[in-house]
Amino acid sequence: MKEKNLAAIDLGTNSFHMLIVKVRQDGSYESIAKEKEAVRLGSGSGDYEEIDEAAMNRGIACLKRFKVIADSHKAEVFAIATSALREALNRDVFLKKAKKEAGVHIDVVKGQEEARLIYFGILQGLPVYKKRILMVDIGGGSTEILIGQGGDVLFSQSLKIGAVRLSERFFTKETMELTDIQRCRFHIEAYILPLVAEIQKWKPEVIIGSSGSITSIGSMVLALRSEKRDRLNGFEFEASELRKIRESLDAANTLKKRSKIPGLEEKRADIITAGSLILDEIFKHFNLKKMMISDYALREGIVYDKIKNWKRYESRDFHSLDNIRTKAIRSISNLYPQGKEHSEHVTHLSLRLFDEMLGLHNLGTHEKEYLEAAALLHQVGLAISHSAYHKHSYYIIRNSEHMVGFSNSEIEIIALIARYHRKSIPKPKHEEFKILSPEEQSLVKKLASILKIADALDRSLKKNIMDVSVSMSETKVELILVPRKKADPHLEIFSLEENKDLFEHSYNRKLSISLSPDSKKRIL
Repeated sequence: MKEKNLAAIDLGTNSFHMLIVKVRQDGSYESIAKEKEAVRLGSGSGDYEEIDEAAMNRGIACLKRFKVIADSHKAEVFAIATSALREALNRDVFLKKAKKEAGVHIDVVKGQEEARLIYFGILQGLPVYKKRILMVDIGGGSTEILIGQGGDVLFSQSLKIGAVRLSERFFTKETMELTDIQRCRFHIEAYILPLVAEIQKWKPEVIIGSSGSITSIGSMVLALRSEKRDRLNGFEFEASELRKIRESLDAANTLKKRSKIPGLEEKRADIITAGSLILDEIFKHFNLKKMMISDYALREGIVYDKIKNWKRYESRDFHSLDNIRTKAIRSISNLYPQGKEHSEHVTHLSLRLFDEMLGLHNLGTHEKEYLEAAALLHQVGLAISHSAYHKHSYYIIRNSEHMVGFSNSEIEIIALIARYHRKSIPKPKHEEFKILSPEEQSLVKKLASILKIADALDRSLKKNIMDVSVSMSETKVELILVPRKKADPHLEIFSLEENKDLFEHSYNRKLSISLSPDSKKRIL
C-alpha cells in the first residue's frame, strides 16, 4: 500500500471533529493534526426535523476551514455524519451545500454503523480486543450502546437521547429545577429499561465510555481527585464518583454556576447535565461499578475502516465483500432463504459480466461490491409479496438495520440496483432515482443493467447458463453463453431479448447473443 494522508471528519450534533493521519505502507498510521469546533448542528431545530439556517451556515463554514487544512496536508477526506443529519428532513440541502461550497462529500450513517465505527476506534486505543466490552458513547443527538468482542459486534442499539437533544427539551430555563431533572430521568429510563435484559445476557467484562459528555465527566472526576493527566485514554472512574459529579451538577442550577465546576470546559456547561443524567441512568439500570474512558472514537474508527478498505482494494487477491459486509448481506438474505441458490448463481453471472466488461464500464472494486450485494439481495422482496417484489427488495435493503459496514449513500445505490433489475428502467420521475447525482445515476443504470441481464440468464431457475463471456466492439456487445450440458436455454435467450433495454441504453451499444461453439453443436 502506498503511503498517503487521510482526513477523517466526524460531523456530530454538538461538535465537528477532524483527525488527519499519515498512513504508512504497512497500514499503520500516525496522527499529524487534529481540529475541533463546537458547531451545534442540532441546535435550535427542535427534534432535528430540520437544520435551521444559522446551524447550517456554521456547519458549512466549519467544513470549509477543515477542507483547507486537509488540502494543506494533501489528505484524502472522508466525512461521516451522525444523528442531526441522519434525522433532518432537509439534510440533502446541507449535503449538496457541503459538496458544492466546501468540496466535501458526506456519508450519513445509521446508528448501528456509527456504533460499529466507534467500536473500531476504541480498539485502536485500548488493549481490549479479546475482551467482551460494553461500549457507551453519548453524543449530542444520540447514545450508542454496543457489545463487542474480538472485532465482532454482538449487539448494538442507537438511542435518540443525547446531551444537546435533551438539554433543548428539558433544560431551557435560566434556573434549572429538580422537577426538570426528574422529568429528564423518566424520559431516559424509557429508552434504557428495554435494554437491561439484553446487556445482562451478554455479561460484558469491561465497560468503556467515549465522546464529549463522558470525557467531560472524566475531567471532573480528575479534578475531584486533585489529579492531572495529559490524556484520559484508559482512565477509570467509579460509580460513587459519578454520583458525586451528579450531586455537584444538581447543586449548580444555573449556567454560571456550572461553568465554575472544576474540570468542566465552559462550552460544555449548558449540556453536561443532560449528558451526565444519561450516563447515570445507564450506570444505575445496567448495574455498572466502573467505566474506562477511551479518547478514541468515531474519527479513529473511520481511519481504521478506510485503511482496511485501501489494503483490501489494492490487494491482488482481493475478492468480493469483507467479513462485516458479508454478515450484513447474509442476515438480510435469510429473509428469503428459498431464493438462495438462484441469487448466488445470478451473483456469479453478474460478476463474470462485470469482469468481462471492464474495458467498457471502467468501474472498480467498490462498484463491484455494490453489484455483488445487490445481486445477492435482488429478490429478497419476495419475502413480502411476488407482486412488485423488486420494489419490496428496495425497501428492505434501504431500511434494514442489518446493513452495517455500508454508508447511507452506498445502501441507496445497492437498493436501487436491486430495484431496477426487472420491470421499468430508471426514470427521472422516480423520486429515489431523481435525487442521485448524475454520476450516481449513471452508476446505478450500468450496474442494474448487468444484474438485469444476469437474472435473465437464470430465468428457468435451473442454472441452464453456467458461464458467459463477452466480445465488444464500438457499436456492439456480444454475450457468448455457455449452457449446462443437455440444458435447453431457449427460455433464457428469450428473457435476454426481453430485458436488454436498460443495458443498451446504459452502454449505448447493441446487445447480441450467441452460444459457445461447442454448445451450439449440442443444442441447435
